[in-house]
Amino acid sequence: MKRYGNIIPQIIDATNMGNAFDEVVGGLKPKRKEHYEKKRSSILEVLTERIRDGTFHVENYEEFWVQDGPKKRLIQSPTVVDRIGCNAIMRVVEKYVYPTTINTSAASIKGRGMHKLFRKVRSDIGHDFEGTKYYYKCDIKKFYQSIDQKQMKKVVRRYIKDKQLLPILDSFINLMPSGLSIGLRSSQCFGNILLSRLDHRMKENEHVRYYYRYCDDIVLLSNSKRRLWKWCTIIHKEAAKLGLKIKPDEAVRPTRVGLDFLGYINYCTHSRLRKRTKQKAARKLSKVKSRKRRREIIGSFKGMAKWGDCCNLYKQLTGRYMKTFKELGLQYVAEDGKKRFGGKQVSLRTLTNIHIRVVDFEKDVTTENGPRTVVSFQYDDGEMGKYFTADKQQLWYLEKIQSMGELPFETVIKSETYDRGKVRYMFT
Repeated sequence: MKRYGNIIPQIIDATNMGNAFDEVVGGLKPKRKEHYEKKRSSILEVLTERIRDGTFHVENYEEFWVQDGPKKRLIQSPTVVDRIGCNAIMRVVEKYVYPTTINTSAASIKGRGMHKLFRKVRSDIGHDFEGTKYYYKCDIKKFYQSIDQKQMKKVVRRYIKDKQLLPILDSFINLMPSGLSIGLRSSQCFGNILLSRLDHRMKENEHVRYYYRYCDDIVLLSNSKRRLWKWCTIIHKEAAKLGLKIKPDEAVRPTRVGLDFLGYINYCTHSRLRKRTKQKAARKLSKVKSRKRRREIIGSFKGMAKWGDCCNLYKQLTGRYMKTFKELGLQYVAEDGKKRFGGKQVSLRTLTNIHIRVVDFEKDVTTENGPRTVVSFQYDDGEMGKYFTADKQQLWYLEKIQSMGELPFETVIKSETYDRGKVRYMFT
């Protein structure tokens, strides 16, 4: 594994420090935000110098209890200035370590997140009922509190070799007498890379096709209970090597009875919000009097409900119909009369043998290579994309499908070779 050094100059870069400041201070209440904005230059100057000479560490923090369902967690909250410094450091460290994690590990990783992982699980179950007939679910007992600090330092050194940065990272690990702090940004990253070896073992050595991890919550899907219990044994052994224990409430069950994961219960054919989430939203809405606060609660609830099949629930609790901007069907048309599509542009070659949902298209779009057809599509995880093509056959099919009123439609793009090595991409 490649180890990275000379990272401090990237951390104290003015742009990175400024972005870290905006990230932390931007989430404060208006009066506190104004207070720190006035001191912006002096705070960044002091932090830059402390990080440059390796003397930065989290000095003070407040502790408070947070009730998360049946769990009660003791959270450590550092001062705003220390959080800015920690964020500046971890923004760069994460840039190097997170690309080594598997795609179905999502906790606190930019561009992934809880809802994206949920959509991935739902898509996998929907496209392979037989292969996802059973699930194994477990989580680690007191994960952050149980992490061995010496072991954690060894893991960090597999990725980082910067002699000036390592003492700072060690100070984040040593903040608590044992385990890692819950509340410090670095702990989320450290937890991910600690379990990354388990992730790679399951995906690459054990060839688990459907493996998902969100922080310390792990889910595996298979068509065989016996295979799931075998993988369960391996997870126990790997966790024990790290000084961790799996909770005794682990289980192997049929997926059709409901997979409770990431705040939703997936029943194969549909998904529902977890009962605790529904009750919490209902209680808050029944007590709130402020219109502003009510809008905030409804917005937060909608952010969860829109990913499940919860339109009726949303109507019952809020008295409104749940419509997303996308469902309004609005499409901006520029002055040249052409539609504009969002999403990352990719080449057709990268889409070969991948299941996509073709959403819309626009023909005769001017490009530097001449007029092209641009096609807007959606991956199974919900992410949007687009590609350009000059293929007249593909355009013919798109226009026919549009005239039939069948847009959007689902397809897998295949390639064929013709006329001495030319490649054509086709809908199937």
